[in-house]
Formats: sequence, C-alpha cells, structure tokens
Amino acid sequence: MGEIIIEESNHRAFAMTLANFFMLVASIAILIYGFMKENKLYIIMGILASLIFFVGFVMAISQAIKEKKLLIITMDGINDCSSIGGGFGYISFGDIKEFEIIRHHNYETIGIILNNRKEFISKLTHPKWKLAKRNLYLKQPAIQIHTELAKDMEPEDILTLLQKRLRDYKRLYE
Repeated sequence: MGEIIIEESNHRAFAMTLANFFMLVASIAILIYGFMKENKLYIIMGILASLIFFVGFVMAISQAIKEKKLLIITMDGINDCSSIGGGFGYISFGDIKEFEIIRHHNYETIGIILNNRKEFISKLTHPKWKLAKRNLYLKQPAIQIHTELAKDMEPEDILTLLQKRLRDYKRLYE
C-alpha cells in the first residue's frame, strides 16, 4: 500500500483560459475592424492586444493542464497541499485522534481532531497558527481539509480512506 494521491480540480485555470480566449477573439475583431476601416490606430491596438492575449491564452492553457495535488495519504500521515485554506502540510497519524465531516461555509470539509492540540498548533508557522486558532475560536476542529475541489471524489470517500489509513497506522504502531 503506497501513497494515495487525491488531485485538485483546476476550475480557476479553466476560467482564466476561457477569459483569455474571449479577449483574444475580441482583439482579433478589433484588428479586422481596423483593416476594414483602414484605421491604423485600430490595427496597431488589435495587433498588440492579440499578441498579449495570445501569450496569456497559451500560459493559461499550460496552467490548466497541470495536475495539482490536493491531498497525499501515506502510511505514516497525510500531506495537505490544498490551495484553499492554505494547506497545513504534513500531519502525522500519530498526532491525529480521529476525522469528522463538518459543514464550513456551505461546503463539507474534513476536520482533524488532534491528540494534543496545543502542542501541534505551537509547531505551526504563524499564518497556519492563526488559521488554526481562528478555527478553534469558531468552535471547529483546528485543522480542516478542504475537499470541495477534489477531482472525482466526495468528502465521504476521502473520509473513508483517511479513517482506514488511521486504523491501519494505529494497529501497526500503537
């Protein structure tokens, strides 16, 4: 049993690709209009805008093609790489007591209940520490895995995988 990699769907990159495509079409329309009216200002503006939006379109396509990892589940812990919520990085199964699904801003997220919450939070970097403290202030688990952007998986499926790996870890090491 190796790593389980859950990928993040790239909605933002797809939207940027679409926006750049429409702007490219609009700049080409300005260029054509300039040729039809024989107006050099429209021709120059159309050429410049077409070049800029063509480069933006190509860059947006390259971003949309990239696969982003949301969560990596190993035998020893999980690595939260999500772009939403900052991503807490590596969390050992030794620090985790249990997982639960919680509602967070009309989305289901996976909350991580820690064995020793104060000790774990003290090891975090300042931005992640503030985020964990804010979650506790809101009466939620300190660490949350945002799963709304998971590609082809529901939060319940991810929760099942996490619980199984946690049980396996506890059986082996405790």
